[in-house]
Amino acid sequence: MTAGLDDLYRQHMNDIYLYLYKLSGDRQTAEDLTQETYFRAFRFLDSYTGGKVRPWLFKVAYHAFIDWHRKKARRRELPLVMQPEATGPPDSDPESRMLEQELHEQFETLARELPHKQHQSLLLLYYHQLTYEEIAQVLGIPLADVKISIYRGRQKLRQLWRKDNDDPAIR
Repeated sequence: MTAGLDDLYRQHMNDIYLYLYKLSGDRQTAEDLTQETYFRAFRFLDSYTGGKVRPWLFKVAYHAFIDWHRKKARRRELPLVMQPEATGPPDSDPESRMLEQELHEQFETLARELPHKQHQSLLLLYYHQLTYEEIAQVLGIPLADVKISIYRGRQKLRQLWRKDNDDPAIR
């Protein structure tokens, strides 16, 4: 059984870490929450009802993040500054990487302005390639709400992008 848990950890650790990093904006917090996620997954393994493991782990990670966020709000800490991450393949030219990183950072900034459910839905869809059904399972909301959140989130991102870039040609 321990070997299976080790394999599960190695297989999904990077995706869970990246998801938690996008939520928290801090590498150390993401590392701590990743460990908390796997601790909870091990602790509540008996509540796992079968099916795909990946969406279940994202749900555990989401709840670990929510608990951390609530504790943080009670302590009234200042928000952590998000550190830019390297993007693009290492062999691409520096100018392309810089442009890609700026675009990524601008997208991240705009996405943080979305309502919580829309932000979460788009994050799970685009960054973690979960299906709509898996997103519904992770967030604990009906499938129809996921579809609406993604649609409205995309619309709102377009509006924010146009406003931020003063480009009426983008639809």
